[in-house]
Amino acid sequence: MARKKNTLLLATMAAGAYAYFSKKENRDKAQVAFNNMKTKVDSFIESQKVQRNPESKAGHPDPYDAEDNQMVSEGAQTSVHYYNQEVQEDEKNDSDGLYKKKDADSELEK
Repeated sequence: MARKKNTLLLATMAAGAYAYFSKKENRDKAQVAFNNMKTKVDSFIESQKVQRNPESKAGHPDPYDAEDNQMVSEGAQTSVHYYNQEVQEDEKNDSDGLYKKKDADSELEK
């Protein structure tokens, strides 16, 4: 039953399209509309292809830029760790990770 309805719908649409496009005026309108849409789509695609320079990209990362995302995910953990040891030394242990703090006592012992 559903196949008959689909077939009837397609036949009706085909007959309507034939009736509409039988006039030259309607064919010309459809052709102009198609060409306008094609131009708009092409210009949109070209505008998306333009490479953005780093200044305009800063602060607005592209989620599909794999190289940039990998660099950000690796991060700068060494510098953060160094900062935590040097600036926030009150809250950290003496030897925490990659860098060891230089104490005045340990240098005097050497």
